[in-house]
Amino acid sequence: MSFAIQITPDTIRISHAEQYQVEIYPFGALLNRFAIRQANGQWHNAVAAYSSPQHAQETLTRLFRSAKLSPFVCRLDNAQYTHQGSLKTIRKFKLGDSAIHGLIFDAPFALQSSHSTATHASVTLAHVYHSDDSGYPFAYQIQITYTLEANGKLHIHSRVRNLSDSIIPIADGWHPYFAVDGDMASWQLQIRSQEQLAFNKRMLPTGEKIAHNPFAQSTPIAQTELDNCFVLTPDFAQPAVVLKGERIQLSITPEESYPFVQAYTPPQRDSIALENLSSAPDAFNNHIGLIQLAPQQAQEFVTVYQLENY
Repeated sequence: MSFAIQITPDTIRISHAEQYQVEIYPFGALLNRFAIRQANGQWHNAVAAYSSPQHAQETLTRLFRSAKLSPFVCRLDNAQYTHQGSLKTIRKFKLGDSAIHGLIFDAPFALQSSHSTATHASVTLAHVYHSDDSGYPFAYQIQITYTLEANGKLHIHSRVRNLSDSIIPIADGWHPYFAVDGDMASWQLQIRSQEQLAFNKRMLPTGEKIAHNPFAQSTPIAQTELDNCFVLTPDFAQPAVVLKGERIQLSITPEESYPFVQAYTPPQRDSIALENLSSAPDAFNNHIGLIQLAPQQAQEFVTVYQLENY
């Protein structure tokens, strides 16, 4: 039951025997493929994928599929925040009045290491942000390690280190879109949560919570439209999200570093975004889950995806 790692300038592939396949682009360190071989011998990629690295570069900002969210997640109100008494304005990508999805979603990552054993295979990529946006005039390094295990678990470990000489605000997340087998309306979704954040009309948290989760039990997505941030209950030994298709199940089990899950159904309704977040949207302003990282301090964020036939 062997693992294999194939590395080219544009793609990194990890495979296990004839059961699981992973594809990562150094562009954005994004996950483009997490596939399982079905009982009929056909492969199913549970990630809504790009056709090539070039396709990702050309279209990433349409839906931000598989994007790394850092140093802030989701929306930043008016693209502004105050840090240590100074008003900062983010210049990068905006949606309406808000800056969205951080600053490194399209950053080039360099392969730092790769290795395989009898039980797993992993690769580590890294990027150093050097105050590229005047609205975030700090420096930090981010390392991302993907580790595939024989049981179909894909561990995704992010490590952020502050390279500045002052405290920096940090949040972290992912923006993958998943598609299990069968029709989306019949997919069963369960989220380990009893409440969600309340949003205003601009999709920014109000500071209040709503004691409601229509997917507390496994429930068909049907025609439900989602753009909701769920607060996870504290049992992080259990999956935060389970998504079931006709024969394939995806489980997402983050560590405590990701206490929120944002769920979003795009208009074309062929996939669902299930986003592990370390903070609430607009955390640079509302401070919900925001991390203040001291010079040379590091913070780690971990989530695990698992694919299974059932």
